[in-house]
Amino acid sequence: MGRTRGHPLLVGSSNAMVPLERVRLGFGCHSEAWLQALIHEQPGLLPVAQIEPGLGELIPVAREVPCGHGYIDNLYLTGDGEIVLVEAKLWANPQARREVVAQALDYVAALAQLTYEAFEHAVAKAKGGYASLYTCVAATPDALPEAEFVDAVSRNLRMGRILVLVVGDGIHRQAKALAGLLQSHAGAHFTFALVELATWRDPGSGAMLVVPDVLAQTVMIERGIVRLQGGGMEVLPVPVEAAAGPVTMTQEMFFEDMGRVQPSLGRHVRDFIALIEPLGIRAEFKSSLNLKADLPNRAKPTNFGSISKQAKLRTDVLSWSEPGNIAMTYNARLADHIGGRVAVRDSGQCYLSPDGQSFPRVDLLLPGHAEAWAAAIAGAIDEIRMSESRDD
Repeated sequence: MGRTRGHPLLVGSSNAMVPLERVRLGFGCHSEAWLQALIHEQPGLLPVAQIEPGLGELIPVAREVPCGHGYIDNLYLTGDGEIVLVEAKLWANPQARREVVAQALDYVAALAQLTYEAFEHAVAKAKGGYASLYTCVAATPDALPEAEFVDAVSRNLRMGRILVLVVGDGIHRQAKALAGLLQSHAGAHFTFALVELATWRDPGSGAMLVVPDVLAQTVMIERGIVRLQGGGMEVLPVPVEAAAGPVTMTQEMFFEDMGRVQPSLGRHVRDFIALIEPLGIRAEFKSSLNLKADLPNRAKPTNFGSISKQAKLRTDVLSWSEPGNIAMTYNARLADHIGGRVAVRDSGQCYLSPDGQSFPRVDLLLPGHAEAWAAAIAGAIDEIRMSESRDD
């Protein structure tokens, strides 16, 4: 069954109601160039948090960036060196329906051949003069030091690790079917998503409403094999034994960064996530990996630990939502196993610490005390539920 939606209604402060009318782009001033300019000036329209939750703030870098297979409509970077490219397509254009997925693959292949210097040169050409990539992101709160930023961008280029968005005013069935093919023939590192920007207009004032929508059918492209050879890209099917499930680009980058701290640590953290999953714990990847549970009568999920890319473990997050005695018991159980202490702030929040001040590295608990940590989580969940029962 096709996707359907109701018509938006504008309700004024005096309760006056104005039905909005759908606007199909591609007529008058509402061209692909208009769409490109809109998302360049307003990158918040791109719902990247739904696609790659751990991605940083998008910084628009340039439009019409030359690469070996044409011109990238919109290019963005983050302070962590993540790369996002956007193709703006009006689906009234029949060519867009046929070529959109192949074009996305071509752009990833072309970027994967570039060095950092060549990438910077392409951006400079698009901007009409010299442009330092780092100066584009340096003012953002999450910007890496310049040397680390250059390394991160270089690594992402080399691996073809790029978020690719095709943005249009109405996703055509044929484009959805083409993207569906990528579910079993996906890039090894890039994420591909179709984003619809539905446009509506107030017939009286002419004001427009732009509504972003990610198509759930193709939000995440599952793992596959891409062979970069001779300047081209060969996409191979996913081996049955390897198709264990989707892994987001930000998850992959998280574990890669953690591997620089200790090569086997990513595997130990994955094993621990699998161990605590039956307890109702889910792994939420943002700037850190959070171990969360959706418990009854809680406005927000309960967080049992936040692990940074540098492998630091924060357990004060439990104090943010749960009673102090429960958080104290939980942390004390963990401290017993690592020979650490429970540090307490003036606010009453407590956390696990090896020395009474700093946060511990997670490898103090994993893999040697994985079972004990899981038992501490299970015990805290039981105490939270008993506390709820007493309150009732």
